[in-house]
Amino acid sequence: MTTIRMSRRTFLKTTGAAAVATAAGRAPAFAQGSRLHVLRWVDFIPACDVELKKQAGEASKLLGAEVQFEFINANDLQPRITASIQSQSGPDIIHMLHNWPHLYENGLLDVSDVAAWQAKDQGGFYAQSETYTKVGGRFMALPHSIVPGLIAYRKSWFDEIGVTTFPKTYDELRAVGGKLKKKGHPYGQTLGHTFGDAPAWAYPLMWNFGGMETDRGGKTAIDSKGSVEAVKFMTAFWKDACDEGGLAWDDTNNNRAFLGGEICATLNGASIYIAAKRGQEKIKDERGEPLVRDIQHARLPAGPAGSWSYHTAFAHGVMKYTKN
Repeated sequence: MTTIRMSRRTFLKTTGAAAVATAAGRAPAFAQGSRLHVLRWVDFIPACDVELKKQAGEASKLLGAEVQFEFINANDLQPRITASIQSQSGPDIIHMLHNWPHLYENGLLDVSDVAAWQAKDQGGFYAQSETYTKVGGRFMALPHSIVPGLIAYRKSWFDEIGVTTFPKTYDELRAVGGKLKKKGHPYGQTLGHTFGDAPAWAYPLMWNFGGMETDRGGKTAIDSKGSVEAVKFMTAFWKDACDEGGLAWDDTNNNRAFLGGEICATLNGASIYIAAKRGQEKIKDERGEPLVRDIQHARLPAGPAGSWSYHTAFAHGVMKYTKN
């Protein structure tokens, strides 16, 4: 295939207007013959990847260019990013999470012009997304979405011990979790070295006890009374209420444990609920009823300093090494 050079930022802008060109019966001349390689995580909701593959085919036809998605385990994204930057070869666009655009700034292209277009077209960005993608006043990745986290829990099991509403504080959660663990229904918290549920639990825990990594001026501030109290609580909570195997769990283990009836609750995005809802014929509770009917959700409990949550921001970075 003959390759015609096309700016990736031009490609990103053009995908939003490709239908106009197609209405005239032709694809944009600068796109024809080009190839775009996009690397993303394997979504916890399989239908999302199916939809993206469908859109890739449609975009390829509209632009006269080959749009190719590659999907890998989310925990393999960072090693792949690092290897690609070091070898100066690989995907043209890579899925970024959290503050990764700050970590990989030197390997990314400034996409501020595309971000300005997107903000105008879609009504701006959430502050969290902008903070994570904007480095030194420049957008080093294009904000995509934010995945919220809530605690999914088995309502009937909580009801059995007389708890009809989810605990409002961490101390209450420790007490309730201890009772459920004694009945064979421990709390299941992912705490392995993984990208999503572990930091989404640990960061708010520290904040809600008054701790922080850095202060507003950027000075390291983790050595504080609040941070110490958060660790003390977690140590006791882990022993009293949790499935202690969670130290080895990634973001898939707690899903499987919850859907398999092994844990009473876990911090998660929407994937557990959606899997249970779509798999009602197979995913049942101990009474043989669809598990989805027994799933409720709650926000993280409050600590001495308040109740804060962390939601995972997604973005896409255009790699600086791309030849196009």
